[in-house]
Amino acid sequence: MPSTVPDTGAVPVEVAIGMILDATGRVLVTHRTQGRHLAGLWEFPGGKVDRDEQPAEALARELDEELSIRVESAVQCLTIPHRYAERTVRLHVFRVIEWSGQPAGRERQSLEWRDPTLLDPADFPEANRPMLQALTLPSLYLVTPSPDSASEMGSVILDVANALRAARAGMVQVRAPALARDAYRQFLAAITAVADPLDIPVLANAPLEWLNGFSKVGVHLPERRWRALEARPLVPGRVAASVHDVAGLEAAASLGLDFAVLGPVQATATHPGAEPLGWERFGEWVRQSAIPVYALGGMDLGALPRAQAVGAQGIAAIRGLLGRR
Repeated sequence: MPSTVPDTGAVPVEVAIGMILDATGRVLVTHRTQGRHLAGLWEFPGGKVDRDEQPAEALARELDEELSIRVESAVQCLTIPHRYAERTVRLHVFRVIEWSGQPAGRERQSLEWRDPTLLDPADFPEANRPMLQALTLPSLYLVTPSPDSASEMGSVILDVANALRAARAGMVQVRAPALARDAYRQFLAAITAVADPLDIPVLANAPLEWLNGFSKVGVHLPERRWRALEARPLVPGRVAASVHDVAGLEAAASLGLDFAVLGPVQATATHPGAEPLGWERFGEWVRQSAIPVYALGGMDLGALPRAQAVGAQGIAAIRGLLGRR
């Protein structure tokens, strides 16, 4: 299990990090020079936060000093505490939305623009793993409507297939709590048959023992399941959790999960008794999270810019991504 909680006896080194993408979607990475901690690895640019600085101020200063670029707009999306053998760090991670200038290694460090999907985690410091996830996760996470019986599966499968083919989702959670094991497996197989040729990841919201034979499927854990775990489940695909508060985000990170879904952000028919978080509180919690977070509850495509503006990876929705409310 990755170390995402620093040693309470150690004062963490505060670091501001920027994920900078160009117009083609490539991300800027730099090479750690000799004489530095973790020398020889690649990293995302940034540096230490001075005593009297805010992380956003440190990011702007460091990117100017290191790369000769000016940060015009950036949104914090992660806060990653990590304990190495030599030191403890806390990374304040920003998506750099707008910037100006031509990047150049002012400290004689090598730099390259890379396709995020081709980055090898072994080439980066261990604390960078959540950033690699954030760079490769899609912004739209579709949750399937739940058929009440096997006879209703066909219409749901058609709706989901249409949404996936129309690029209204880049990842899909197969949720069907009313279905028994065999019917659920049929439902899951039908969704993966559509998603796999489109290279759309599928996560199953079901008991792990139901997933034998699905070689690429990940797992989405509702609260009752992740609370019973002591380690990340061993499945081929991504592993995520539904959470409702900061403690849930911390638990998901400590289990080494890839991302979390947090909500409800707004009032929704699927959670009629739940108090909405609201965008302000949601954003505060997201910026504290050590793993990427999706907004859930009253979401549709129009909510995506708002969610990303407060640091979210994107949105998760049922009706809002199927083109109906």
